[in-house]
Amino acid sequence: MHPFDFRRLIQPGRSTVPLLLVAAFLSGACRSPVASAAPGRSTASPMALPAACGPAAGTGTTSLASSPVADPLVTFDSAWSIIGRTHWDTTYNGVNWTALRAELRPRAAAATSTGELRAVLSEMVARLKQSHFSIIPREIADATGSSSGGAAAPDRSGSIGAELRYLDGTLVIAQLDRDGPAAQAGVRTGWRVQAVNGCPLSARLARMPQEPDPRREALTAYAIGTQALAGAVGDTATVLFTDERNAERTVRIVRAPEPGVVAKFGNLPAMTAQLAFERVKTAGKTVGIIRFNIWMPILSPQFDAAVDSLRDADAIILDIRGNFGGVGGMAMGIAGHFLDSTFTIGTMVQRGATLKFVANPRRVDTRSRGVSPYRGPLAIVVDELSISTTEIFAGGLQALGRAQVFGVQTSGQALPSVPERLPGGDILYHAIADFLNPAGKPLEGAGVTPDRVVPLTRAALLAGRDPALEAAMAWAVGPMTVK
Repeated sequence: MHPFDFRRLIQPGRSTVPLLLVAAFLSGACRSPVASAAPGRSTASPMALPAACGPAAGTGTTSLASSPVADPLVTFDSAWSIIGRTHWDTTYNGVNWTALRAELRPRAAAATSTGELRAVLSEMVARLKQSHFSIIPREIADATGSSSGGAAAPDRSGSIGAELRYLDGTLVIAQLDRDGPAAQAGVRTGWRVQAVNGCPLSARLARMPQEPDPRREALTAYAIGTQALAGAVGDTATVLFTDERNAERTVRIVRAPEPGVVAKFGNLPAMTAQLAFERVKTAGKTVGIIRFNIWMPILSPQFDAAVDSLRDADAIILDIRGNFGGVGGMAMGIAGHFLDSTFTIGTMVQRGATLKFVANPRRVDTRSRGVSPYRGPLAIVVDELSISTTEIFAGGLQALGRAQVFGVQTSGQALPSVPERLPGGDILYHAIADFLNPAGKPLEGAGVTPDRVVPLTRAALLAGRDPALEAAMAWAVGPMTVK
């Protein structure tokens, strides 16, 4: 996925469709300019680093934190007021919002630099202790190279064809595109990524803000590693790995175009959307596996076609690990492929209003022929990087008893959110609603707990295994799953 271009999120007249989307880069590139070293984290590098290997290396922007700030109270009051009128909970998650303004406003008034004001604003939104609240620096939001003064953003359209996960304090290769550059260069799943172009990842991981929730830590680490490995198509990444024998290997990998289609929706940034499906024969049965990385409308026809191709399968598995969310309304249409009635898969709760997410059963296929929604066994595979709309969908079908969920607990970040430009130029990214599953249980914080918890391990990856998918497959073809 490309780094987010936040400027596309803030144009006048933005769509009112709720955006249940978590940008992974909010946890990486977008936090580093405003976050200081967290308690308990060493700020010392374990080795001498090249100048380009600082904690924010690769962002391609120059921080404006030291620049003078004009009218800080105008920006502070705007941010405070926006949250004050749009937060769905009039108790503000237990925070006295008026008292907080009185406490922080003098500090905002005393701010003489952009960085000082950002620190105050960041503290304000952090007091809510909820996801989807962040201050995005304008130099990151505007890093488009436009004539409006934004800095030129680095080209990150190239990929090595690998997915990372954070295991035991290190980043490992969790998945490879079979025909991608990394696989062709001899890289294998389970290898640890130690350094990229001479920059040790351990130094940047050590500087991560301390997180009490390991799921948040995994997201931040993923963003750091993914950012380090991304670059221009045709450029070479020199990557230092630790292989299955814990021996160091340096591999030169030429980045290729990221597979998929470039997707845009309203004011969401451009990103690469990917969907793939396959039929697998096992135990005398056929199982269809569908994978997609983001909830973008451009993938809807592809998903429809995938289901059409798999209608005769004995079971279907949806692998939505690492899916960061997207357009919330899509969950209703996708759910309609698997629900034969207008069941509610969840409810969005705003201040003074609610919106039920009702499944839209599919009665025709892509050729306009009459069909029924798929009735066979349905398994969903998730992990700690399954976020937002992904959690809404998985949690809804699980609560309705329509799907069995496998993997590990999801991120617990499921708040509909929007971005707004503040007078000072930075972006206030803020949630506008809560979301409840069909049983009335909030997904925020808890996320979705799988019916069968199957953690990922480096040992399994080194052996070429995928324990969560294997567990889902075993259930799907089991004796209790006859259509």
